Amino acid sequence: MSRALLHADSSNHDAIQVFLLGSRLQPPETTGVICRSRLAKRFGDSGDAVLALIQSPPGYGKTCFMAQQYHSLRQHHHRAAWLSLDADCRDLPIFIAHLKGALELAETPELLIEQLSRIGEENLQQAFSSTIRLIRSQPTPLYVFVDDVHHLAGSDSVRALSMLVDHAPPGLHFILSFRGEPCMSVARQRMHGQVYDVGSRDLKFTQPETAKLMERHGIAQLDQAHLDILETRLEGWAGGLKLAAMLLQRDPDLLENLANFTGERRQFADFFLQDVLSRQTQSIQNFLLQSAILDRLSIPLCNFLTSSNDGLELLRECETKGLFLLPMDDEQRWYRYHPLFAEFLRRHLRESNPSQFEQLNRRASDWFADNGHYVEAFNHALSAGDAMRAAEIMDAHCDFIFGNESTADLLAEKLPKHILERFPRIVLAQTWRLLMGWHFETSKKQLEVARQRIQQLKTEDSVSESELTSLTHHLLHREMMFALTSDEMQKVEELARTLIDEFDDAPPLVRASLYSALIYTRREHYKLGDIERLNTQATEFLKCLDNPAGKLAHQAILGPSRFVAGRVHVALQSMTDTLKQAERIVGKGSPLAAAVAMHLAKIHYERDELPQARKLLEDYLPQIHGLGFVDQAIAGWLTRARLSMIDGDAATAFQMLDEADIFAQKHNFERLRLFSLAERLKWLLRQGNTDAVIKLGRKHELRVPASQVAPHHSITTRDEARALAWVRVAQAEDRLPEALNLAKQWHRYMSSADAIRSVLRWDLIIAHLSLLAGDQRAALRIVRRAMFQAAPGGFIRVFLDEGAWLHNLLREQLQNTQVDGEQTDAFAAELLKRLQTDKTLAAKPILPPQEPVAIAGSLNSRELDILKMVAVGMLNREIGTKLGMTEGSVKWYLQQIYDKIGIRRRSQAAERARQLGILR
Repeated sequence: MSRALLHADSSNHDAIQVFLLGSRLQPPETTGVICRSRLAKRFGDSGDAVLALIQSPPGYGKTCFMAQQYHSLRQHHHRAAWLSLDADCRDLPIFIAHLKGALELAETPELLIEQLSRIGEENLQQAFSSTIRLIRSQPTPLYVFVDDVHHLAGSDSVRALSMLVDHAPPGLHFILSFRGEPCMSVARQRMHGQVYDVGSRDLKFTQPETAKLMERHGIAQLDQAHLDILETRLEGWAGGLKLAAMLLQRDPDLLENLANFTGERRQFADFFLQDVLSRQTQSIQNFLLQSAILDRLSIPLCNFLTSSNDGLELLRECETKGLFLLPMDDEQRWYRYHPLFAEFLRRHLRESNPSQFEQLNRRASDWFADNGHYVEAFNHALSAGDAMRAAEIMDAHCDFIFGNESTADLLAEKLPKHILERFPRIVLAQTWRLLMGWHFETSKKQLEVARQRIQQLKTEDSVSESELTSLTHHLLHREMMFALTSDEMQKVEELARTLIDEFDDAPPLVRASLYSALIYTRREHYKLGDIERLNTQATEFLKCLDNPAGKLAHQAILGPSRFVAGRVHVALQSMTDTLKQAERIVGKGSPLAAAVAMHLAKIHYERDELPQARKLLEDYLPQIHGLGFVDQAIAGWLTRARLSMIDGDAATAFQMLDEADIFAQKHNFERLRLFSLAERLKWLLRQGNTDAVIKLGRKHELRVPASQVAPHHSITTRDEARALAWVRVAQAEDRLPEALNLAKQWHRYMSSADAIRSVLRWDLIIAHLSLLAGDQRAALRIVRRAMFQAAPGGFIRVFLDEGAWLHNLLREQLQNTQVDGEQTDAFAAELLKRLQTDKTLAAKPILPPQEPVAIAGSLNSRELDILKMVAVGMLNREIGTKLGMTEGSVKWYLQQIYDKIGIRRRSQAAERARQLGILR
C-alpha cells in the first residue's frame, strides 16, 4: 500500500484502499495487444512446471505476455490469480495481504475486504501457515501470476514467496516476472526440472510481429529492408518498437533514415534516463557510463577500465537489475548492452564529460591491444580521437587484421588519407584485397603510393634495415599478385621463386600464397607434374592459419589444376567439399564461393551431369565478377553458353559470350576474350556461317602464319585459346592441311604435358579435320584414342558437343566394334547409349558407309545457303527465285556441293553435310 495513503482523508480511506488493492489484483487489459502465438505455444508446452520465470529488462512486454496468458486461462475456466507488486510490497504484512487477496479473488471475491482487515496481525510464520492453508483449500490447478517480483529483492516478502514456492502443493503453479535476474533462489526447483524460463530472447518481437505492431499504429508501408533495420537497431525490444511506431506515426519521413533516427530521438533518451539510469545508485550509474564505451565487456576489461576490482559485482548487479546487459556466451565471459541503451550512455558521457570519454577509449584501446583484440583496439583509438595511434595498431598487426577480418578494408578507410599513406604496410594490405576484387586501376595507384613511401623511408633512414627489407618483400608480393590477376605468368613465376628464397619471415598466409601462385602458373604453363608437391608446401603454412578465406582461395586454384591434369575424381571431391565449406563460412551465393562453384559447374558439365551444373550456375553465375581470378569467369560464362546451345537457345548462348567479351574488355582480360572468341567461332562453324568466322578472323588478327600460334616452351592457356581460334578460321578458309598440322603440334605438346582435357580437345579437332580431308579411318582411330584418354575421368560432353559428324561416326563404327581396355569398352558403351537417347539426334537416319572422300574445298556462303534450303525441302525453282538466279545456276551449284561432300543424291546431301559438321 502506498505510504501516501496514510495521509488520505479518513472517510475515503477504505474506498481508496480497496480501489488500489483491486488494481493490483487484476492484470491490464490486453485488447489490441499483439497476439504472441509463438510465445503462447511455448508457455503451453511448459507442462506441469511449478515455476515459470519471465525475465528481461524493462519494456520487453513481460506484463502484457503474462496478462495474455492469465486471460487465456480464465477464458478456458482455469483458476488464475494476479498480483502486481511495487516497492510498498517489501513490507511483509502488505505483501501477505495482497497475496491472500489475489488468491481469494481467484475463488470468491467477497472475501477480499475481510482479508484486508487482517494485514499486520500475524508474524511471518503465522502468515505463511495461514496462506498455505488458504491455498490448499483452493480447487486445483491454480495459476498464480506475480508481476515485478524484483521490487521484493532483499526483503522478508521475497523470503515468504520463496517459502511458498518451495512448499507449493500439487496443482499450484507460479508465474513470476523479474526485471533482470530472479531475486530469489530457484536452484532446488531447477534441479528437479520444475522451472520454465522465458527470457529477453524469447520476448523479442519477430519481424512479422513487428510488422503487425506497426500496422496497429498506422505504419503499413514497411518493406523487408525497413524491418531488417528495425531488427538490427531495436533487436525486438517491444518498448522501443512502440516508441518508434509513435515517432513514425507523427513523422513518416523518418522511414528514410531508420538506421539513425531511434538513437537520436528525445523519447528514447528520456526513457533510458528517467526509467533506467536515474533510478540506480551512483556507483551503478558511473559503471554504466564508463563501460558503455565498449561494444563488449568482460570482468578483467571492466576492472582495467575503471581502475577497480569490483567489475564482477557490478556486472552481476547490472544483470540482476535488468539494465539491458546481455550475455554473449554461455560461460558469461563477455557481455554487451542493448545497442540503443549503449548509444544513449555513450552520448550522455560524451556530452557531460568529453575528456573522460576520450580517456576511457584510450584505456580500452590499450587493453584490447595487449590482449590480442586488434580490431577493437583500433576502433577505440579512433573513438579517442587518436587516428595516428589507430594507424600504428593496424600497422603493427596488419597481417592479422587483413588476414582474419572481412571488414579490414572498411577499417583502413576510416584513417585520414595523409596518415594512411605514411604506413606502406597498410596500403599494401589494402592492395591485396583490391586485387582479388579486380580493382586493378586503384591497385596500381596503391602500389605506386607504397613504392614511393618505401623509397622515402629508405632515403630518410627512418626505419631499420630489417623493416625496410620486409616492406620491400611485401611490395614484391603485391606486384606478384598484380601479375597473377593480369595473366603475366612469367613474372609471377620469377617473383614467387625470388620470394620463396628470400622472404624468410613472410607471414604464413603470404608464404602459402607463393606456392598457390606457383600452382596457378604451372597450370597455365601446362607444367603439371609438381602440382601436388606445391600443394603440400602450401598446406603446411595454411594449417598455421585461422583463415578460412585463405584456404578456400587456395582450393579454388588447386581444384582446376587437378582437373586440367585429368585427376577429375580428386578435383570433383575436393571442390565439392570446398564449396560446402565456403557456403558454411561466407554464405551461399557469395563471391568467394562462386570462385569455386564455377569450376565445379564446369567439371559437372564435362561429365554430362547437367542438372548439377545448371544449379551451380543459377546460384553463382551472378557473383562471377566479385572476387577471384579470370579463369572462374571463363568457366562460368562458357559453361552457361554451352548449356544454352544444348537447349537449342543459340541467342542466349551468344549473349553469354557477348557478356564475357564486355567483361574482358572492361578488365583487360585477354585470356577470357580469346577463349570466348574460340567458343564463338566453334559454334558459328557448326551453324555453317563461315563468312562470319572469316570476318572475325580478320577483326582479331588471326590470319597470321601458323608459326605465330604454334606451341613453344613458355606457352600458356592464353596461347592455346588463340591457337584454337586460329584453327577455326583456317578451317573456314579451307586451309585444312595447315589447320591439321597445327592441331597435331598442339596435341603432341599437350600429350607430353599430360594436360588431359586439352589433349581430348585437340584429338577431336584433328579427327574432324581428318574427316573433312577424307581420311575417315584416321578420324575413327583418333576418336578411339580420345576415348581411351577420356574414360578414366568420365569426359562425356567433349564428345557429345562435337555435333553430327562425330555422332554418326560413332554410331556407324562403334556398335559392332570393341575398343581396347575394359574401362574404355564401358565408356564407349555409355557414350553410345547417350548418343542413342539424345532426342535431337535420335530421329536422324544413319547413312550407309561411304568411301572416304576429301572435301575439295569448304562450302562458300552461297553454297551453304543453297544447301540449307535443300535441307528444308525447297525445290530448285524455289531456291532460284529466293536467291535471284536461274534454275540452271542452282543445279550447277548443287553439283559443286555434291563434289565437295562426296555424295550424288540430293536426298542425302543435307545429312552428309551434318555428318561432316558443315550443317547443324
